[in-house]
Amino acid sequence: METRRFELLQRISDFMFSSFQWTTAHAPSSQTPQMQSLIVDILEYQRTHHPLYGRYCALHGRTTRGASLLDYPPLPVESFKRADLCPFDPTLNVAEFRSSGTTEGVKSIHRFRDLTLLQKSITYAFTELISRVMPAGMRFFSLMPSSENNPHSSLGYMLSFFVQCFGGPGSDFFFTLEHGLDVDRLCDALQQAQDEGVAVHLMGPAFSYVELLDRLGDRTFSCAPGSRLLETGGYKGRVREVPKSELRDALSARLGIPRRAIYGEYGMCELTSQGYEICHLNTGDPLPDEGLFIFPAWLKCLVFNPESMAPVLPGHAGQIGFFDACNLDSAAYILTGDLGTMIALPDELQNRLPGKPKYALKLHGRAPDAVPKGCSMSWDEWARHVNRG
Repeated sequence: METRRFELLQRISDFMFSSFQWTTAHAPSSQTPQMQSLIVDILEYQRTHHPLYGRYCALHGRTTRGASLLDYPPLPVESFKRADLCPFDPTLNVAEFRSSGTTEGVKSIHRFRDLTLLQKSITYAFTELISRVMPAGMRFFSLMPSSENNPHSSLGYMLSFFVQCFGGPGSDFFFTLEHGLDVDRLCDALQQAQDEGVAVHLMGPAFSYVELLDRLGDRTFSCAPGSRLLETGGYKGRVREVPKSELRDALSARLGIPRRAIYGEYGMCELTSQGYEICHLNTGDPLPDEGLFIFPAWLKCLVFNPESMAPVLPGHAGQIGFFDACNLDSAAYILTGDLGTMIALPDELQNRLPGKPKYALKLHGRAPDAVPKGCSMSWDEWARHVNRG
């Protein structure tokens, strides 16, 4: 098992690097790195070496090697709350990320025995899709606790990685679990960067930005050219909810960051990789509709009919699934609790985007039932297997 795992780890790393090279070099579409065989090899490895996924495959009639991704069943994201999907001893943990636990108070747990793929995914995807060109010395300001202050947050880990690896001198964190958002210190840092003409990159969830706006008083800023803002995550019941467009308009007006330089991220505790919203930073003008997400090559997005679990055609809504090659040590193929539609992109827009994606994901919000009806009977039976150990 260890030999096979190491071989797959190297192949995944090699694919990610090849994809990164291809994307950043603007190579012809005919030279796109392909990962079909790698997908099947990862799923077959997990079917045979990850006992819980092996049982789930058996319940769906998959007891031999498949030919493609669609020959394997995606695990409902609820699995991360019901069972330990990682087949390695917890003493090998180097990180353990947990969801917010807002549903039924139960948290998803995603354990890592190696951060190599996580760090590469963060670096390559962010560089490809957002920050191929950044102003020199840009300061990264996080409106989330650092990973040291909140070690079980996958979002906190990602933003900490950005601050530490991409941020110039003066980059910092302005939120702690003990004291919340330090608005006064953040305003001082924004004012200093403005006075020095240094661009800033603000990063945080929507609830932090609402609190910032509520506590700014009459303070406004004119952030230096090249500044940008990442708005990720939701509200989790912390503050009043503000419609996304209204929130972004207010942030742009109060901080002096162009509306087109404000963008979103799609990620979750149960995934290792992330997607990013199409914005001026990755496509230039003219921009498409707001709220369309694209993904790196190693994170495949699919949409399923929740009744039949058949893939739906672009333009039709369904339940969102992902194959994340970087989930090697957990569950690579999962069905989320979100609804969305794959939107076909015009050729002209494809050619302006990194990786020339044919489709983008439009989010519609949370599905009424995180466990799709088409899987519910098998899910219940599988859960009984899990409970028996």
